[in-house]
Amino acid sequence: MSARFDHVVVFVPSLEKAINDFTDLGFNVTRGGAHGSTENALIIFSNQSYIELLALRRVWFAPFVRVASRLGILEHLAERKGNIFCRLLLWVNGEFGPVDWCVRVNDLAAKLSYWKDEGLQVLKSESFSRTRLDGQVPRWYLGGTRNIDLPVLIEDITPFVDRVPLTGVAAHPNGAQKLVQMTLRVSDKLSADKMLRKFLLPKVCDSNVGDEDISIGDVKVRLADHSMTRKFALTLSSTELQVQQLDTTKCHGLTIDLV
Repeated sequence: MSARFDHVVVFVPSLEKAINDFTDLGFNVTRGGAHGSTENALIIFSNQSYIELLALRRVWFAPFVRVASRLGILEHLAERKGNIFCRLLLWVNGEFGPVDWCVRVNDLAAKLSYWKDEGLQVLKSESFSRTRLDGQVPRWYLGGTRNIDLPVLIEDITPFVDRVPLTGVAAHPNGAQKLVQMTLRVSDKLSADKMLRKFLLPKVCDSNVGDEDISIGDVKVRLADHSMTRKFALTLSSTELQVQQLDTTKCHGLTIDLV
């Protein structure tokens, strides 16, 4: 039941604009395709992690969702649902920008069973698919809990490379190579630290809690309090010698440091 950092989700008002903005910043952006009422694009790194740019697909659908959000309809639906859609509805029920993160597991059912046995309120997992531009249809499962300090869990049904094509996309013109760290805003740092270590890492000594960053695969997770304005910030390794913070406007609210 090993866990690996998979991706972060950035909700954007226009996929075309987001693609253009991140391309201007020196990233290779790969169109992912469409799934239901949404479409996405991926910024993939050499350690098989990526940034997902997610947007509502239909022009008429976006204003409808925003009105439903303002009226509290989406929040009401999210509270009533007992499956993972409860979590996903929150992505389009708030501000644009960084909204969530996903961790890849080998056996989602076993991981969720463990979470439930340990007292977490687990949401029913569901299968998802996306139709790529070339017609291929990658499939995966999503699962998790309502607790937003914990990630959404993902398990591939079809091969990982169908969902995240790796060939020729990870060499970015701006020098970005790997996602090495995510700084995550949480409600309580000590509580979140204990929870993430318990539910994502295989074995942890209690005396080590809070002593160092949490490593999920080869990506470190550093916790921050509510003085941090956005859900998360990213640190990417780079071939360039100079440390650089990218334009947050073009990053659609996401803070990205190249180091």
